[in-house]
Amino acid sequence: KRILRIVDQTLRAHSMIQNGDGVLMGVSGGPDSVALFHILRALGPRYGLRLAIAHLNHCLRANESDRDQAFVTALAKQFEIPIYVEKQDVRRFQKNHHLSLEEAGHQVRYRFYHRTATQHGYHKIALGHHADDNAELVLMSMLRGSGPLGLSGMPAVRSDNIIRPLINLRRSEILEYLATCNLDYVMDSSNRDLRFLRNQIRNRLIPDLQ
Repeated sequence: KRILRIVDQTLRAHSMIQNGDGVLMGVSGGPDSVALFHILRALGPRYGLRLAIAHLNHCLRANESDRDQAFVTALAKQFEIPIYVEKQDVRRFQKNHHLSLEEAGHQVRYRFYHRTATQHGYHKIALGHHADDNAELVLMSMLRGSGPLGLSGMPAVRSDNIIRPLINLRRSEILEYLATCNLDYVMDSSNRDLRFLRNQIRNRLIPDLQ
């Protein structure tokens, strides 16, 4: 109930949604997006929300990516929530556009979300970013020499209808919520790959700072 109260307060404080909104939830199958799904499903009747799931299979982790797709598809079926799934070769997109893998994944994912929301009439796109993600982004921006815009972190609401209902929750709170409610999720093995700067910050720098 405390977690639901925090998210409800966040929705209201930032005017994230209006009564009757259609909300497309980006769900990867990981803990953050699964928590987002269950929390918005619990709060949805209060606002008369029309909820749906968008899942991008980015083909980066072979069988693991297909496992994630199957998990999210089963989740949508279990709770009778509409789901939109797309499969994209992110590595090919990265090569063709001369981007980092992280930036390529970001662009492909957001294009899919916006295209799906437009085609199917959803007003908002809800993502599972939380307070720890925000801290990691600020540190990444600092290390890269960003100016004030980068150091400001993630906005709770973006001008392109992206909303972040979990932005005031810590990762530990999300994991505790999932455990308390006995909710399943899948883990992305690439989150432990220290070749990525974000993972170095998450797994090394932040623990040292703490």
